[in-house]
Parts: sequence; C-alpha cells; structure tokens
Amino acid sequence: SALFDSETVLGNVMFPLMMFTDMSHEQQLERAHFCLDRVNLKGADAKYPSEISGGMQKRVAIARAIALNPRYLFCDEPNSGLDPKTSILIDELLSDITHEYNITTIINTHDMNSVLGIGENIVFINKGHREWVGNMKEIYRTENEALNDFVFATDLFQRVRQYVVSHEHPSPRD
Repeated sequence: SALFDSETVLGNVMFPLMMFTDMSHEQQLERAHFCLDRVNLKGADAKYPSEISGGMQKRVAIARAIALNPRYLFCDEPNSGLDPKTSILIDELLSDITHEYNITTIINTHDMNSVLGIGENIVFINKGHREWVGNMKEIYRTENEALNDFVFATDLFQRVRQYVVSHEHPSPRD
C-alpha cells in the first residue's frame, strides 16, 4: 500500500492534495473525506496504518490514488497479502471505481481470481513478452499453452474453464 506510517489515514489521503493542488485546506479535507467515504472508511481518519487491517490499508491507498481524479490508476498486486474474501472486496471496489469515475485501471497481478473476476482486457506477459491479449470470455477458449498452464494451473480453475466453455451460448456469429 506504500502508506506513510507516521501519517494518519486522513494525512495519507491528503498528501497528494497538499503536494499537487492549490486547494484550500477545507477543500482538501472535503475531498479526502469524500474519497475515504467512497472506499468505506468513514471514521478511520485519525487511525495510523499500523492500527488498521491490511484490507483497510489497501482501501486507504485507493482513496489516496483517486484523490486527484486521475485518468489512469495503476495497481501492482493490489490483493497481495490479503485473505480471499478481502481480495474480492478490493477487486469489486477497483472495478466499481473504474467504471464510476471512467478511469482506465491497469492491474498487474498473479491473482487468477482477479483476472477471471474483473479482468476486462487481459494481457498475458510471459518471459518479458506480450504473449496473449484478449478479454474475459476469450481467456476460457484460448489455445495458448503458456497462458493455460498459468491461469488454469489448478484443478479448480480447470473445472471452472470446462464449466464455462460447456455452458456458453453461441453468439449469432458462430
């Protein structure tokens, strides 16, 4: 999350506003509170990163990242170190914010739950090369062996793939 340990949750979210805007202190507070409310952290303002959970820390980082109304949001392993349930909440939050604020979000991840859950446009990079590009539907039908070995490495994901492919309805163009 790369939060400042010596700053409160509110201070972490206000940091980019203080550095890169000419907003008044009141405007900065209003924007920071809005961002914290948006990531469901109302009331956590005075806490320090060490006093909140890993999932809350990730949400503070997201609030800070959206404070300046970016066009692009880059996330590097946003679910790293989180339990599966919290990971899903972070994925849903990122997806909601992406659509709500019309942000292009680029997520670098090894988390196949995230790829299959919220990946709209997927790029598979193997050994430093772009090996496959597609979307959520296409990933289930790819013949790319390296991608299949990576994404569908577990028995569970292989079963999910078989289920999805066997239950797809052909499009009118098929």
